[in-house]
Amino acid sequence: MGKFFIKLYLFLREIFASISFYRLRFFFSILSISLGVGTMALIIAATEGANKKAYKIFGIFGPDAILIIGGGEKKEIRQHTYTLTLDDVNAIKHHISGVYEVIPMVFVRSVLVKYKNKKWETRVLLGTIPDYFPSWKWSIIEGSAFTKEDVVFKRMVAVLGIKVKNELFGNNSPIGQTIIINGRPVKVIGVLAERGGATGRKHLDDRVVMPLTTVMDRFLNEDKYINLIRVRTHSDLKQTAENIRKLLRYLHQLGPIEEDDFQMFTAEEVWQFLKIFSGSLILFLGTAGFIALIVGGFILANLSYLAIRQRAKEIGIKRAYGAKKIHIAFSFLTEIIFTTLLGGGLGMIFAFIAGIILEKFGKIPMFFSLKVWLLALGLSLIIGLFSGLKPALKAAHLKPIEAIRG
Repeated sequence: MGKFFIKLYLFLREIFASISFYRLRFFFSILSISLGVGTMALIIAATEGANKKAYKIFGIFGPDAILIIGGGEKKEIRQHTYTLTLDDVNAIKHHISGVYEVIPMVFVRSVLVKYKNKKWETRVLLGTIPDYFPSWKWSIIEGSAFTKEDVVFKRMVAVLGIKVKNELFGNNSPIGQTIIINGRPVKVIGVLAERGGATGRKHLDDRVVMPLTTVMDRFLNEDKYINLIRVRTHSDLKQTAENIRKLLRYLHQLGPIEEDDFQMFTAEEVWQFLKIFSGSLILFLGTAGFIALIVGGFILANLSYLAIRQRAKEIGIKRAYGAKKIHIAFSFLTEIIFTTLLGGGLGMIFAFIAGIILEKFGKIPMFFSLKVWLLALGLSLIIGLFSGLKPALKAAHLKPIEAIRG
C-alpha cells in the first residue's frame, strides 16, 4: 500500500511539474474548456429556467381557462380594438353551461403616474373586478384589493404593481397615499406581489389595477366596450370555447362567411405554445452549446499535439529508461483529463456568475439544478477523453531514438 501511494505521489508531482513548466499552454487549455462547458451549463440552466417559467405561466393561466381578446386575427392584440362588450360578459355568464367565473378587463397603455415630485410612465392601467386577483393567483402583499362596492360606485382607488410602487415610493409604504394618474387623483389601497416578466419595460409588475367601471368612465369615457374576458369552466374546455364562439358570433351579428371579430385562447392552446417555445429554445441553445464544446475540444486536441512535439525528448528519455507505452499514454491522458476537469469547474463558476447577472439585469429565468452540474462535469470528462486519447496514443508510440533526436 505504501509503494502505491509513493508511486501516486510521484505521478501527480510529474503532472504538476509539467503543468507548471508549460503554463501558457495549460492556461489556454483551461480557458477553452471553461468557456465551452460554462456556455453549455449556462444554456442548460436557461432552458430549465424557461421550462419552469412555462409551467408557472400555465399554472397561473389555469388548466380550465379561456381568454377572449377583442379584435379579429388580422388585428394586433396591442391595438385598441373594441368588439367585446359588457353584454357579452353577462351573456356568457347566463347562457354558457359549466362556466363559473367570467372576468372582464379593460386597459389603457402608457399611463403617466405621479407622486409628489416623482413620475413614472407605467406600462398599463388595468380596469377589472375584484375576482381578477384570485383568478390570476396574484396576491396582495400590502393593503387590500378593491371591493365590489368600489366597482359599483366607480371609486378612484388603485392597487399598484411592485414596479410602480418601487419607482414612486421606494421602500416607503404607499397605502393611503394619493397619486395622480393622467391628471386624476387616485388613492392607493394595495400592492401586488412581485411576479416578474420579460426584459426591459415590458414587465408584468409595471401596472396599476383599478375598478373596471372607474377606468371605463374616468379614463376612457366608455360605458360599453371592454378589451378582454377571462372565462373559467367546469365543463369540457373545447366544447365550452366552441359554445362561447357561437354565442359571440350571434351577439355580434356576424354572417356565415364573416371572420370572428375576437380571438380565443384556451389553456390547451397556451400549453401547446409553451411546449413549442421551450422545444425550440432547447434545440437552438443546445446546438449553440454543442458547437462551443466541439470548438473547445478541438482547441484542446491541437494544444495536446503541440505538447507532444514540445516534449518529444522527454518522452524518448522515459522510453529509453524503460517506461512502457501504456504508462506514457496514461500519463498524457491523465494530464489532459485533469486539465478538462479543472476547466469544467471554472466553467461552472463562470456559468453561475453569468446566470446571476442575466437573471438580475436581463430578467432571464435561470435554474441551476444538480443535473446542470453533473452534466457539466460529465461533459468535461468526455471532452478530455475524446480530445486527449489520440494525442496520448501518439505520444506512447513515439520511438525512443527518434524522439530523443527530435
